[in-house]
Amino acid sequence: MKWTNLAGSFALALAVLMLAATAGATPAEDAYIAARDAAIAKIKAALDAEPKNPTGGDDDKVLALDQAAHAALEPQMRAIVGPLAIEGMRGQAALNLDTLMEGDEDFGLLDGLVYGGVDAKTRVIVTTDGLFRHWLAEHKNWWGKDSPSLPQEPGAVVKDDDFYTQAVLTDSAIVRFADLPTRAPANAAFAYAMLASRTQDQIPSKADEIFVTLGQGGRVFVAYSKDFHAVGPIPACEALRKDLAEKAADAAQHPQTNQDPDALSAESDAAFLRCFAEKAPQLPAFAAAADAAQALIVRLPSR
Repeated sequence: MKWTNLAGSFALALAVLMLAATAGATPAEDAYIAARDAAIAKIKAALDAEPKNPTGGDDDKVLALDQAAHAALEPQMRAIVGPLAIEGMRGQAALNLDTLMEGDEDFGLLDGLVYGGVDAKTRVIVTTDGLFRHWLAEHKNWWGKDSPSLPQEPGAVVKDDDFYTQAVLTDSAIVRFADLPTRAPANAAFAYAMLASRTQDQIPSKADEIFVTLGQGGRVFVAYSKDFHAVGPIPACEALRKDLAEKAADAAQHPQTNQDPDALSAESDAAFLRCFAEKAPQLPAFAAAADAAQALIVRLPSR
């Protein structure tokens, strides 16, 4: 019996070691994650210990803890990502984490370095394969069990709107309008580009942002840019959305019709996006946007 327990324990330990090896995390990445999680726990404890601020803001002590943790984690991340030069990106990159205060709107961004200032037209987040997969595991059900799970394969998750909304600094949802055709570098593990826009309410009429995600050389790049001419609006798609929105409004005013206004409203947005994805490639601005996305991919270093 004792030998059976010992064998079982050995098998479990071996399985854990094999899982760790599969994940591909380095000691430096493990140390960063441990330090990040310890800082999150420390800040949470400080927040719980402080009385509620009547103005709704965070206490100066807590803000100082957050800033100190950020300053300590940044050089760790810089060493993990390694020296890097991205064409057209000037200045030193910063830690992509906006805050370590759990529950804050911008908590949980993708672990990595971000090139380009907050107001820059183009920004690039750089992380490693190991940190990317760790982040994906943490964010599988980030918004709770009632929301769709985030795909765990890098090549699949980069096509999911929710990935960008969770990974990128934004106070809005990021909505995909259409895939952009691109040519992946020869050594790329995956490459993807899309037209998108951000929204806090109604989906905009134009796609005014490009997102490019590339895995190569042991790193993952998430680049996004507004340095191009927006695509849209498309009148036929606007008319379709308007028609369905009017039906949703009518259903809300006349419940006896037994039509679900929320379902009609959701279908209005879905139909608009399907229409946009179908018709956008016919526009000259779409080809220009695809060229801009390809140029962004070329700027990302392979090593």
